Amino acid sequence: MKKAFLLFAITILLVFSCTSTGSGTYRLTFDPAINDPFIQSAWLSYAAPIRGDMFQFYQKNPNGVYIIPYNVEMEARNSLMDFYLRMQKDYKIFDQYIEDIIKIRESSKLNEYVFFSFNKGNWINDMNYDKTSYTRWMNENMPGHIPLTLAHVQRIE
Repeated sequence: MKKAFLLFAITILLVFSCTSTGSGTYRLTFDPAINDPFIQSAWLSYAAPIRGDMFQFYQKNPNGVYIIPYNVEMEARNSLMDFYLRMQKDYKIFDQYIEDIIKIRESSKLNEYVFFSFNKGNWINDMNYDKTSYTRWMNENMPGHIPLTLAHVQRIE
């Protein structure tokens, strides 16, 4: 298991290293509050789908401005949680934020959570998510929860 984890971490680091590609150079940054390597790796898992989508976007739109699409943000959050849960089977790790969003996913509110917490204004509410009932649920079940993103991918020139 340790070898698999190490291989995963090395692979992700190579994917995210500041190397130039035909669609630009990419940098991954973490919030300095992350001091556990397993939690940092979970956030690497979050960033991987975003980096892949961003790369494809800039191949087609070299001068465009990338905004994470809803489906990619959903995939990234699920990847974060899935990696964390796999690591938790073999290692004693704990992260309150990830534990919170696992509870949100288990309650079937993850779609609304992502839509209302991370929408920069360009996502369309095609699924007719009800913000009032979602906000009520969050206030009753997750009071004080603060939506976070602790890893960021950016294209640099």
